[in-house]
Order: sequence, then C-alpha cells, then structure tokens
Amino acid sequence: MSCGNGVCPFSEFRAEGGPLSDPEIDCIIDGAAQTDAFEPGETLFLQGQSSTSLYSLTAGMVKICSHSADGREHIVGLSSPGKMLLGLQSLNENRYAYTAIAATAVRACKINHHALLARVHDNPEVALRLIAAINAQLAHSRALMEVVGHSNAMAKIASFILLMMPGSEHGTCGFSMPFSRSEIAGILGLSEETVCRLMANMKRSGAIDAPRGKIEIHDWNQLHAIAEGDRSAHRIAELH
Repeated sequence: MSCGNGVCPFSEFRAEGGPLSDPEIDCIIDGAAQTDAFEPGETLFLQGQSSTSLYSLTAGMVKICSHSADGREHIVGLSSPGKMLLGLQSLNENRYAYTAIAATAVRACKINHHALLARVHDNPEVALRLIAAINAQLAHSRALMEVVGHSNAMAKIASFILLMMPGSEHGTCGFSMPFSRSEIAGILGLSEETVCRLMANMKRSGAIDAPRGKIEIHDWNQLHAIAEGDRSAHRIAELH
C-alpha cells in the first residue's frame, strides 16, 4: 500500500532513516488501513463506543474530549498530523476512553485493531513504530500540560498559540485557529473574558493579530518572552 502521509508512524523509511522523497510513500501495514475523511464537527469515535480502530491523521486537526456525568464536554487534548495515533489506548480496551471530533476538515488513515496486531506478529518493525507513537503521544501530552500549568494567564495563552503553530516557521506566520475563545478558555482553565482581554492586549502590543479563525504572529521574540514568563514582556502587553 502507498499513501501520502509521510509523517504517519507506519510510513516506510529509507535505510539511512530519512523519509522517501517520492510522492507516494510505502506503508508497512499494507491492508490494515483505509483512508477516511471528516468534515468539521464530525465525530471520529465516541467515548464509551466499542473500539475497533486507530486513526493516523493525514491532514487537519482533531480535538480530544471527555464528557462529564452531566453531559458537559471538556477538551483534554489535541491531535494533528504526525507520529501520534488517535485511540491508541483502545488496543488493550474494549471501548474508547474519549471522544475525537474533527476541529477542521480531516483526512485520516483508519487502522483496524486486529489487522494491526497481526502485522506486529509478522513484522517487529511495526511494534517499534507503535512504541514511537506512544512516545509522541506522551510528549504532546506533556507539552499541553506545561501550557496549562503556567501560573500566569498571559503565559498560558502565548504558550498555547506557539503549541498550535504548525512546524517551526519564523517571520510573520499565519495559521488557522480552529478553536473559539470559549474553547481556548476551557482548555487553559481560564474565563472567556480573560482570554479575549489578554489576546486583545497581545494584539495591541504588536505580538500577534487575531482575525476571525486565524492567528498571525508578528513579533516572535515578544511572544516567546511572554510564554516564558518574562515580566517586562508581560508589562509591555498589559500596557496596551
């Protein structure tokens, strides 16, 4: 099987370790995966639903949610194309532990549990890729915990913007922000009013612009300084 998802945990690599440069990239779990697509707001799987598959994102972003007893939705994580697998814990469980909802238009490889485990027995390399996916998921969770763990609200917001930024671009960078101010507030444990006010301050200070559904970074140094808790950068933003 070939696919265009060069960052998938199961994409084939050259012997020297670099990804294939050809448009089509070999998949080491041939026959275990099929492509699927979701519109914004569509559900990949539901918390408590019987689990049969994992998902590797090719494009888009997914919000990972849990639901409280009173039915309220809480965003507890994010997933974008990379070495992570959605629903990974369900390999050892009968049901999904959380809900995955497309925050943007999403393309994904849907990987059948039983077929994947059969490939693990046939090819030890698949097991190594699964371990790499677990490590990537732990690293992402740790990064999000560090963002949420900031004691300063402005540092939380700046760190979240940097976490959401695709790649490592510099200069003026614009990217889609699929989350509303209310959702950002829920993720960071802040009030919506606080998020709106502090993002407006960062906008007036020249660090960012925030047109509807988008974030533009104009001053990388200031944004990084705010995220790192630099008091002078905080004062500059708060004065505007």
